[in-house]
Amino acid sequence: MRFLSAAVIALLLTLCPAVSGAAPATRVTDGRITSLPAPLVVVLHGFTASGPAIQRKTNFDALARANGFIVAYPSGPRRRWDDRSAASADVKTLSALIASLIAEGRADPGRIYLAGHSNGGGMAMRMACARPDLIRAIAVVAMNAPTSPHCAGPPPIMAALFIHGTEDPIVPAQGLSGTRRHAGVLTVEQTLSDWAERNRCAGPVTSQTFNQTGGATKAILQSYQRCAEPLLHIILTGHGHEWPGAGPRATWIQGPASRELDAAAAIWGFFAPL
Repeated sequence: MRFLSAAVIALLLTLCPAVSGAAPATRVTDGRITSLPAPLVVVLHGFTASGPAIQRKTNFDALARANGFIVAYPSGPRRRWDDRSAASADVKTLSALIASLIAEGRADPGRIYLAGHSNGGGMAMRMACARPDLIRAIAVVAMNAPTSPHCAGPPPIMAALFIHGTEDPIVPAQGLSGTRRHAGVLTVEQTLSDWAERNRCAGPVTSQTFNQTGGATKAILQSYQRCAEPLLHIILTGHGHEWPGAGPRATWIQGPASRELDAAAAIWGFFAPL
């Protein structure tokens, strides 16, 4: 099996909306690479955030060192991702980033994964539609599917993990109607129902509840059965919009924070066997 001993390549990139001939800047934070190509996890930040910001709040660097994968943290233009427009330049730019890492022999072309928080989760879903030939699986944190479909045609089958907090004030479980400033999103229930249909899930949904901290919050793991590709959903009761595992920082904007889950660890646990 491919193995990267204690290696993590953090790609702190500012992605331009126009195609550029310049190579992206890369910071190698640990160069003890013993074998390539390796699995690649591209982590997409939320609205108004950045690659360095989500790198600091997640645990992906430590997981990459321990498990032998590459993690990339691109920064979207204007601190956001264009996950809605038909001609999104971000699809091309992210595709070019991944292609360059494959061409350099760093990334395993069969093990390319996307993980996104909020607006970054929307971009991960958009990439699943636009580049199913490139992406093996996605993980979406604190984002529902849009009311206007990402896919122009029939949505491709794609392994997916969704993580939602029941007390999210920004992307609520009951969905959002579209406005002049913000596009609408479906409910959590409809998002998972649509993805189950997409992945041709024909079996029941099993449920397990975890309460590791002994507090009031819980993590509920829903596993969809007999699917063409895996589909999992983690519900965090009493959790808001913040990245799970970023710390118990409840705010009036993000909502309450639960300690029940390290989202990065859960995401890599989902990606690793695929």
